[in-house]
Amino acid sequence: EMRCPTHLCTGQEAVSAGVTAALTPNDLVFSGHRSHGHYIATGGDLSKMFAELYGRVTGCAGGKGGSQHLVDLACGFMGSAPILASTISVGVGAAWAAQLDGRDQIIVVYFGDGATEEGAFHESANFASVLKLPVIFVCENNLYSVHSTINIRQPKRPISALGEAHGMLGVQVDGND
Repeated sequence: EMRCPTHLCTGQEAVSAGVTAALTPNDLVFSGHRSHGHYIATGGDLSKMFAELYGRVTGCAGGKGGSQHLVDLACGFMGSAPILASTISVGVGAAWAAQLDGRDQIIVVYFGDGATEEGAFHESANFASVLKLPVIFVCENNLYSVHSTINIRQPKRPISALGEAHGMLGVQVDGND
C-alpha cells in the first residue's frame, strides 16, 4: 500500500538514539535517505511518520514527501532527502546561521559512508572547520554504497580520518555500543 521507495535504517538505530541523547530540544537534525531512526529519536511522531509513508495528508510532510523526505519542525527534525550528501551543506548552512545569530544550538547531520565520496561533504566539512561551526557530522558507515563494498570504493583508513583531514576532531565508535 506504500507507493514510495522506503529505505529502512534497520540495524543502525543505536546511533541515532545515542547521538540524540546528547542533544537539547533546541538543537536541529538533518538526515539522508535512511532517516526513520533519526526522526523517531529526535522525537518525531510515529503516527505522522507512517501517515507520510502512506502518502496521507496527516503525514509529517503532508503526505507529499514519502519515506525519504521526512520533516517535522516541531521536534527539530529539519528534513531528509534521498540525494546523496544533499543535506550536509544545508545542515552546515543552518549551523552558520545559528553562529551568526548567536543561538546556543548544535546542528547534527547524518549521512552514510557513500556521502563521504561526494564533493559536497568535503566542501561542507572544510567550511565548517574554517568557521568553527556548531555542527556534528555523523557518518553511519554500513560498509556499502548502492551495491559496492567500501573496500573497493575507498582507501583503507577509518572514515573518521576525513574529519581530521579537515582540521576537525574525528572519532570512530561502535554504533551498537
